[in-house]
Amino acid sequence: MQIKINERLKEVANLITENSSVMDIGCDHAFLDIYLAQNKKMKKIIASDNKEGPLKQAKENIKKYQVEDRIILKLGNGIEPIEEDIDTIIISGMGGFNIIGILKYQKERYRKVKTLILSPNHDTKEVRKEIVKLGFYIEEEKLIKENKNIYPILRFQRGKKKYHYEEYLYGPILMKRKDSLLLEYLQKEKEWKERLLSVLPKKYFFRRLELKKELKVISKVLSFSFK
Repeated sequence: MQIKINERLKEVANLITENSSVMDIGCDHAFLDIYLAQNKKMKKIIASDNKEGPLKQAKENIKKYQVEDRIILKLGNGIEPIEEDIDTIIISGMGGFNIIGILKYQKERYRKVKTLILSPNHDTKEVRKEIVKLGFYIEEEKLIKENKNIYPILRFQRGKKKYHYEEYLYGPILMKRKDSLLLEYLQKEKEWKERLLSVLPKKYFFRRLELKKELKVISKVLSFSFK
């Protein structure tokens, strides 16, 4: 029996190289890991979570889809359950600052990891910026739309590249590719930020300055990338 997963998880799976040893942090019910076990050739799959409830459900799902021999379940916080041969870390469906916290303060534990595949729910600019500081560059970016929300999926590789402010905000590859969902995302962002700026009290001086800067960047990106 083949598992069915949502489009966001499918796109995450598409960015995972075959023959990788992966660790899915915050695996929830292990749907992604089961999909990988059924559809891609993996050297190792670790599904980890810091809560016993989701892991119990994950164990039942893994048994249901008969992939017990291909997925290792581990209980632990963040990077803690990692094994020496893991080369790819996946974190999907968390807030951006949670992802940053997991990776920023335990970087010695994953020094052998070459690839990070991250799909934050928000604060994507901060994720791009902080992960680049940790010694990774943005190799690939995708956008996926689900339930009227647009989510980014980012693949980072070990190495160094420099990026401009607007690239941290909206993605160097997405802008270069002129991604159609990026256009929709930018238009929504522009409308939302303009509304917020119109009602935000003047005492929030620095936040107003930041909003104006971001609106200027959006206009620039729309002008140059989507002519």
